[in-house]
Amino acid sequence: MHRTLIKLLRRVDIRYVYRFMAVCVIPVAMVFSPGSRIAYQYFRKRRGQGCWQALLSTYRNHCLFGQTVIDKFAMYAGHHFEVHSTGHEYFYAHVREDQPVMLLNAHVGCSEMVGYNLSQTKPCNVLVYGGEKQEVMEYRKKQFADMGIKMIPVGTDGVDIMEIVDCLDRGEALSVFADRFMNPKKVLHSTIHGFKVKLSRGPFALAVNRGLEVYMVLAMKQQDGSYDGRIIYLDYDKTLPHREQRQQLVDLYTAEIEKILEDYPLQWFNYFNIWEDE
Repeated sequence: MHRTLIKLLRRVDIRYVYRFMAVCVIPVAMVFSPGSRIAYQYFRKRRGQGCWQALLSTYRNHCLFGQTVIDKFAMYAGHHFEVHSTGHEYFYAHVREDQPVMLLNAHVGCSEMVGYNLSQTKPCNVLVYGGEKQEVMEYRKKQFADMGIKMIPVGTDGVDIMEIVDCLDRGEALSVFADRFMNPKKVLHSTIHGFKVKLSRGPFALAVNRGLEVYMVLAMKQQDGSYDGRIIYLDYDKTLPHREQRQQLVDLYTAEIEKILEDYPLQWFNYFNIWEDE
């Protein structure tokens, strides 16, 4: 299916693929996908929308998510998407060559687009789900081949934790999604839209324990098909006790997610229940 989609995107206008998906795929996905229920509850309970408005927002949210997925495959097929980036000048100016950094992503927009379109000043290691199809992993490798970007598979038994430690010891960048959790006993608590959420403790604890500079990397799809790429510095106080540093860092992270969602309310693609009151 992946190979067929890539071949199709080499020959067909991407807008036709969007339309087919919106009419034939999204309605079915909304009926059978657990993520659609989580998205609906997000718009209904967290954004305070009425039933029909929340349902429409869920549909539009799924359409946008589908478009970002198609865009990634279009990149594999040779398409180029314009990314209007802010914050990368600060990143390049302040990150030393020998200084490891952490890049925190979130399931908002399509942060992968930033990696495809910005040059790297240092090698970057991206944590990706190791259970993805081999074809997807291979296409990613081709796209990242000349950009100094390496993928570290996680979420499988074959994960080598030392790869993560070694890349930081070498002064490289580590990119990780931080808005989900695997172990409910290892979480940090914060708020989004005034509601309590649980996030994985691991990325924040690693950053604090090693005294890393931390940036958020996000890219939101715009109406003209381009992306609004943002690199945001999370300036937490490294003189505080580690516990307070972790909390400050996670609060800065969720505050930035809130700000982005005010500008792009339909691009919250975290179909994982992080809310404490569920």
